[in-house]
Amino acid sequence: MGDTHNQHKTAGSLYIEPEDKGNHYRLKQYEELIAWITRLQQQSELQRRNYFTPDYTDGKCYMSSIEHYRQEFATMLGLPLLARNAGDIVNEPPDEAIYELVGEDELSTIYRVTIPVREGLHAYGILLLPQGKGPFPLVISQHGGQGTPEMTAGFFASDNYNEMTRRIVQRGVAVFAPQLLLWETGRFGPVFDRKQIDVQLKQLGSSITALELFKIQRCLDHLLERQDIDAKRVGMVGLSYGGFYTLFATALDSRIGVAVSSCFVNDRFTQGRSDWTWHNSGNMFLDAEVCGLICPRPLYIEGGSRDELFGVQGFVAESRLAGVHYDRLAIGDRFKAVVFDGAHEFNPHDEPLDFLCKHL
Repeated sequence: MGDTHNQHKTAGSLYIEPEDKGNHYRLKQYEELIAWITRLQQQSELQRRNYFTPDYTDGKCYMSSIEHYRQEFATMLGLPLLARNAGDIVNEPPDEAIYELVGEDELSTIYRVTIPVREGLHAYGILLLPQGKGPFPLVISQHGGQGTPEMTAGFFASDNYNEMTRRIVQRGVAVFAPQLLLWETGRFGPVFDRKQIDVQLKQLGSSITALELFKIQRCLDHLLERQDIDAKRVGMVGLSYGGFYTLFATALDSRIGVAVSSCFVNDRFTQGRSDWTWHNSGNMFLDAEVCGLICPRPLYIEGGSRDELFGVQGFVAESRLAGVHYDRLAIGDRFKAVVFDGAHEFNPHDEPLDFLCKHL
């Protein structure tokens, strides 16, 4: 028998082969990796069930038992870095918030507001105060991807917000709509690479999500000191990315008493993004567990039956898991999961805002 090695060589020449000769080895590498990840994802449901074990005895026991989970959730996101002074950053005296009067219409007085959140960092948003005498309940109205506060308010045409901000103001509620690093680049502001910024922040122990949640919290710190705002009546609504931030901000901040998250909740293994992902999050907190950090506060989640971005089947399956927390406490009336007739848009019908205002 001849030497296999020698069969592929010619005296005085180097071995060559067709470029696809090793492809089946690479295919096997890929298929093994995907199968291995799939097994880990399947096992993660049990991991999360064993990890997230609140005390369902009653509401008081439940709230007490989830506090350490809330802290672990904040740590996972990278919030502790923002809450402390970074070592080599001088702690400058905080600026005063700046209010710029935009105008007044039949519904509200409108301000552009810039709020200091920590040294060198500010939040920007639109504040709409209803006509009449306060104090008013306050709702944070959060835009989604490619969006702006002005878009949610209906200052100009948009396809999917259905004027959600002004519809809340019409009910006598003050609304603050913050800007996140999600605007359509070029059209509404400078070009940026959100993924790269997230990478940079994660390298330093934080994340873009943590930074923006921190900004929302600091905006609440400021706004709830206003005499015309009722600090005990606070809610939050959001669409898409705004639904994501609504869910996470409410999970972290118990001052937010009721939440409406539109077109976000889903199967995070099939609808995942890098800025929705943190180390070991699949074994600790997916959407249903984040909803568990909101419970027993009222929560309304919805998905469009014709949502072209996030399939409704994933929403239905994850919302069933989320509802378990409320059912086990016998407070199912505080949780609504609704599939409405629509696309990737904020529900044009009254049901989510009726729920919001009922529980404000």
